[in-house]
Amino acid sequence: MAKTAARILITCILLVSLLPANKRVLSIADSRPFVNDVIKGMSYFRIEYDDRALSLSEIEKGNILFTLQINSRRNNFEEVIILSFGCIGRAIRNQLNLAVKSGRKVIVPSIVTIECHIPMGRNNTFLVSSVNNKMLVQFVEGEVTAEMLWREINNAFEASTHFAMTTRTPDIFMTDVDFENMVSARIALEGKNSPNLSTILSLVSKASWVPGLENQIKGMLVDYLKSNHIILMTDVMGTEPDDAQMVRIGQQFFVHVKKPVEEIGVSHTTDSLRYVWKGNIYPRALDVYYQEYRLKHGI
Repeated sequence: MAKTAARILITCILLVSLLPANKRVLSIADSRPFVNDVIKGMSYFRIEYDDRALSLSEIEKGNILFTLQINSRRNNFEEVIILSFGCIGRAIRNQLNLAVKSGRKVIVPSIVTIECHIPMGRNNTFLVSSVNNKMLVQFVEGEVTAEMLWREINNAFEASTHFAMTTRTPDIFMTDVDFENMVSARIALEGKNSPNLSTILSLVSKASWVPGLENQIKGMLVDYLKSNHIILMTDVMGTEPDDAQMVRIGQQFFVHVKKPVEEIGVSHTTDSLRYVWKGNIYPRALDVYYQEYRLKHGI
């Protein structure tokens, strides 16, 4: 019993150390359909989780953070983490589809944090990772592979092994995730008809089966965004985006442009709903920019 209590205390300290100071806890009851969907998936895969530590909170930039603590065996933590993120991604997708059909607001996370307890080492191992909700939805829809998701999860690990703590706040916590998702989908939606993107788009369809081509195209897309959309993004965001933000938007842009226009439109609709649900207004600068762009190029 004492060992269990100590573990819970250590976990709480670990997660708090990763959170921004401005945090408002949300009631699980307000998002019960989403939470029940997550629990259903976790039960199906028989993944152990701590329901006492499951939480939703509003943090910086109006982002909603969902935190889930899970347990794994020593040799299967990668599988358990991937499956858990997948269960959450499926629940988010289901709720957003319901919102589009019903026209009602739903509460789903912008950022998902999983803390995995691994029975490894003298004091056990704790791994914490936070991922954009959009990537999780893209994972369950087959647009993002398990390898791509694991790379994102691995890059986002903020703490690990033997109670080691970190006070560094993950970058994803300090940006408006829903805003970035909305902007990237709109740029991709408009980019499908852009003459300036024709060469890059012709390579996108080959990216999955030509070794090394995917990373090269991602770099080309980020360079394209910097060269052609830096003024737009500065107008829309209020400040010039830094390189890390450009990379995040570029990565989402890369996933979107591989899809048909209709599917990108659906993604942009759900992203816009989430942004407006926060009390924001859809940025007029996006509409003005693309109205002028279409007139200029006769699109």
